[in-house]
Amino acid sequence: MTRRTLIGLLAVTLALPAASGMGKRPEKNRLTFHLEGDSSDGPKIVLPLDMGNKKRFFKKSPLTFTKEIVSLKHFPDKVGGFGAVFTFSIAAKTRIAAITTQHQGKWLVAMLNGRPVDGVFIDAPVTDGKLVIWQGIKQSEIIRFEYKMPFTGETRKEWKKRLKGHEKQRKEAIKLDKEAQKERNRRRS
Repeated sequence: MTRRTLIGLLAVTLALPAASGMGKRPEKNRLTFHLEGDSSDGPKIVLPLDMGNKKRFFKKSPLTFTKEIVSLKHFPDKVGGFGAVFTFSIAAKTRIAAITTQHQGKWLVAMLNGRPVDGVFIDAPVTDGKLVIWQGIKQSEIIRFEYKMPFTGETRKEWKKRLKGHEKQRKEAIKLDKEAQKERNRRRS
């Protein structure tokens, strides 16, 4: 076999799982919150994470899911990224209140797209259905959230109008980019 044939076979082999639908594409901006567990729970139940100078163990099964978030309000953090306050559905609000009441003195970690973003210490019950990530969210992730859900206090109509404005700006930017590319190509000729 030639080198070219081997490279071609390798490329086909690597593409087969994706082409055959063996795995689903992960949802963009998958946000989950995980409660602190115990190291004795075992590796099937908990995930070890370094927090400061201590290793803590967090339950793999999340307390909340992205689909339960009804709105957000983001803000800049101190290190150049973003933080956000997420408001959850009524059902999630009740579950969050019960769990944070039972587990005071433990930590809650936010996982965004599989990476730990921020952790908060539970010192009081969270009864308003709002969880905060104080830091670590990238600007591109905030933009995806803006398309997925309204801002806190924004009506559904206002949100749809804002999305139309974003879409119009995006189309205008693409149009200007194409015109600039045509002009560059014309100058080269």
